[in-house]
Amino acid sequence: LKLQFLYLIAPPLCLPPPLTPAMPGGDKAKHFQKRAGKEELRYDTDGKAYNKQAFIEYYGDASRWEAAKPVSAGKKKEKPVIAHEQDRAFVPTGGEAKKEVPFSRGFEQHFFVPKRIRSKPEEFISTVNDWHYAMLNDHPRNEFYEAALKEVIVPGESRCLEIGAGSGILSCIAAKLGAKSVVAIEANAALVKLSRQIIQLNGYEDRVTVIQDMSDKVDTKRLGYRPDVLLSELFGTLMLSESALTYVAQARDKLCAPKCAVVPARATQFAQLVSSTELVSLTSAREWGGIKLSPFNTFADTASLVFSKMHGFRFSSIAHEFLSGRIPIHAVDFSTDKQGRLPEARHRVVPTADGVVHAVMASWEAYSPGAGTMSTHPDDTRSNLPRDMHWGQGIQLIEDRAVTGDVPEPFVVKKGEPIDLVTTFSRNAVTMQFRLERVEGAEAEVAA
Repeated sequence: LKLQFLYLIAPPLCLPPPLTPAMPGGDKAKHFQKRAGKEELRYDTDGKAYNKQAFIEYYGDASRWEAAKPVSAGKKKEKPVIAHEQDRAFVPTGGEAKKEVPFSRGFEQHFFVPKRIRSKPEEFISTVNDWHYAMLNDHPRNEFYEAALKEVIVPGESRCLEIGAGSGILSCIAAKLGAKSVVAIEANAALVKLSRQIIQLNGYEDRVTVIQDMSDKVDTKRLGYRPDVLLSELFGTLMLSESALTYVAQARDKLCAPKCAVVPARATQFAQLVSSTELVSLTSAREWGGIKLSPFNTFADTASLVFSKMHGFRFSSIAHEFLSGRIPIHAVDFSTDKQGRLPEARHRVVPTADGVVHAVMASWEAYSPGAGTMSTHPDDTRSNLPRDMHWGQGIQLIEDRAVTGDVPEPFVVKKGEPIDLVTTFSRNAVTMQFRLERVEGAEAEVAA
C-alpha cells in the first residue's frame, strides 16, 4: 500500500468476518434501516444484529441464521450494520476531499524550507519522497509495462485508459508505442498537475488527456469513447492492498470496450514460512548480561502484517531460511474477475526443514503476455533496491496460538510434518492475517 500500508491489522482470527451488507446510498439507506428494524434480528459472531436477508447474502444460505441467537423480544431492537469502514476500497492520497496542510507547517519558523515546496501539500511531499522516486526508478517495472503494452497496442489505432495514473509515465509509454489516444485518470490534484507537466515535456499532450477524479466516478461521457486497452499499476506491498481488482473490474466493465486488453493480465499472492534469528533480534527481547527482559515480549505484535521497510531492513538483506516453498494464497485474472468477499483459505504445508517459524512473508507476482513476470519475491528484488523501497514484502510475526500465556510461544515445525496455513482476509481484501495450525495425527503419520 506504499505509505498507507505501513501498519494494517486484519480482523480477529478467532471470529469469521462479520456481516456487512452493501450500503445503499442516500434516502435508500434510511429506508433499508427502517424496514430492517421491523424484521427479526439475530446476532452474528461480531456481536452485532442482522436480519435474515443479510445472513443469506453473506453466508450463501440460511444455516447460520438458524443457528444464530435471536435478539431478545424484551429488548429494543437493534438496527443492522449496513456498512463498515473496512468494506470500502482503498482510497489513495488525494482521493478524498480534505483540508490540505502545507509542507512548511511541520517546521519551526527559523528552519529553512525550500520555497519550491513550502506551500505544497505535506501529504504529497511525504509520499513522493517516501516511495514515488523509488517506484519511478524501478526500471524493470517500467520495462515490464512497456513489453506488456507493446503486445496489445496497435499503433495509430489503440485507445488506452490508465487508472491511478500517478506521474503519467505509463501513459507516456503507451503514447510512445503509438496509441492513438490515452486517457489517464488520477485523483490527486498535485499529481495531476505534475503528470500534465511530464506529458507536455515529452511531447504527448496531443494524445494523452488527464482527468482528475477517482476512476469509479468517471463515466464514458467524460472519456469520449470506450478504450480497447485498460492499463493500471495499483499494486502495493500486497497484491490487492490498493484494491486493484475492485477498480480494474469497475473500469473494465463500465468504461471500456467489450473484451478490452487488460494490462497486467493476471496476478497471484504468495506466502512463505520464514525462520530468522535476525528478525527475532528486532522483534523480541530475551536477556543481556544476565538481566532477563522477557516480560517485554507480552507486547509482541503477532497480529499485524506490515511492510518490511517498517522493520528497518530489506528482507533480502537479513539472514533467513525458508521453511516452505511459495504457497499461492489467491490468484486473480484482471480480464474477467470481480472483487468479492474472500473466504478464509486453508493450505496444507509440508515444512522443508526443522525449525521455528518466526514469520510468514507475503510477496506477489504479476503476469502479462509478452512481458513475462514481475514479482516482489526477495530473490527477485535482491538486486533491485527501488522495488524493495516502494513495494517490498509483507511480514507477519507468528506464534503458536494453541499455547496460551503471557508471552508468545514459538511455533516449532519438523521437516515433513504437515501443518495448515490459514489466511483470513479483511472485508475489502486489501490485507490479510495468517495463522498456523497443527494437523491432527500428522506426527504419527510422519513417524510411520
